This record gives sequence, structure tokens and C-alpha cells, in this order.
Amino acid sequence: MKKIFALVAVLAMLTTISCNQAATKPEHVALSDSAIEAKLQPLYEKIQNLPEDGNEDKAIKQLALDFIKDNENEAGVYVIQSLLAFTMPVEELIEFVDGNEYFKNDSTIIEAKKTWNVQLETGEGKMFKDFETEYEGKVTKLSDYVGKGKYVLVDFWASWCGPCRMEIPNLIAVYNKYKGEKFEVLGVATWDEPDATKQAIEELGIPYPQMLNAQKAGSDAYGISGIPQIILFAPDGKIVKRDLRGEEIEKAVADVLK
Repeated sequence: MKKIFALVAVLAMLTTISCNQAATKPEHVALSDSAIEAKLQPLYEKIQNLPEDGNEDKAIKQLALDFIKDNENEAGVYVIQSLLAFTMPVEELIEFVDGNEYFKNDSTIIEAKKTWNVQLETGEGKMFKDFETEYEGKVTKLSDYVGKGKYVLVDFWASWCGPCRMEIPNLIAVYNKYKGEKFEVLGVATWDEPDATKQAIEELGIPYPQMLNAQKAGSDAYGISGIPQIILFAPDGKIVKRDLRGEEIEKAVADVLK
């Protein structure tokens, strides 16, 4: 259920439903921050009043589309990045912005499309993209774990990311329940300093292996703009599921290990 995250996104304007490496503001801002906030407030109130009936994402998507239709401006850009990008399939999202002259030519959207296109290249059914990290003279590759005959659940996370830390108990539970010849969990320390990562591993009691000091290597390879990003890979290295959260994590693993 993503409603709570969506509410935070609208209220903060530049936040998303996950921890972001950075928020980029359009180069040519015609609206002041206060004007943008004033435009976003009614949208925030509508989302806040949505019933929690399991259809929140669909309802938020429609509210966002209605808002954007009347806001071909910086406020619309914010809503595309903070709401629509998380409630609309990537292909549909790219088609939507390409069909609008304002958004198609907005510098922030142009930059965001680079990430969205990488997400398409690493979507469900696509083969994994390898990347490597180096820490204390040791090079570790994603291919050291993925594509080796096991299902591998890969968590791109950081010690400073609250939502990342919230998912760790779910990942530990899945690891403890299913680890073995057919299944593994791997953490990829993203945009994080190794010492901070190691401290968080100890604090959280993380038992599964980690790729330390990945920085942007993994996020660039998979078009990740927000963490946690949890991806399930098949034994042959193909991507089974992206964007796993909460109860969806164990369900996805249980389904493939039946």
C-alpha cells in the first residue's frame, strides 16, 4: 500500500516514495516554491481523503493525471516525478511525457527519461546487467551471485535510508526461511560509505552477503532513482520482479520456489 508514501511525496514536493540520491529542480523555474506548494496543496488534500481500499495507486494515478492536465509547469513536473512515476508503467510514462511538448522539453524530465529507459532495459524478463564494486582491494561482481543457478533476491539499500531499514526484517525473514541451494539474498550498498554500511549491518543483524561500496554502479545499471529497490533474479539471471516491498517480497519468492 503506497498511499502514505504518496502523501509524503506531495507534501514535500521533491520527495518520492523512497530514498533518493538527489532531487533535481528544473533549470528554468517560472513558478516560485510557494506558488508550486499552493498548487499542490489541493492535490495533497484529495489524496489524503482517499479510502484505503487497495485501489489507492489507481486513484492517485488518476488524480495526478487530472492535475498535470491543468498544470503544464514546474508543479506538473514534480507530480510526474513524485507520483506518476510510481503509479504508471514505465512504457506508458515515457509515452505520456513524449506526447506533451512542455514536459518532453523540460530539462528535469529529459534527465529522468534516461533513468526510465534503463528501467525498461532491466524490466521483468530481461537478462541481468552485471556491475562490479571494489572495497579494500577486492573486486566483487553481481555475476558472482546472479546467474549461478539460484534465485537471488537483491536489495539495493543504504544505511541512512529509513525505508531501506524498514524492509531489512522482511528480507532477513525470507532469507532465514528459504536460504539454501535454490535461494540467496544479496545486499548492494548504494550511495553509502562502507563504514556506515558495516555499522548498519551489525545494528540490524543482517546475515546475508553484501556488495560494499557500490555507490552508483548498481543504481546506474538498473535505472534506480530511489531505494530500497528490491529485485528478484531467476537462476539463469533473468529478472523476475522489480520494486518488491513488504509482503510482496515473500510472496514473490514463495511463488518461484513452489
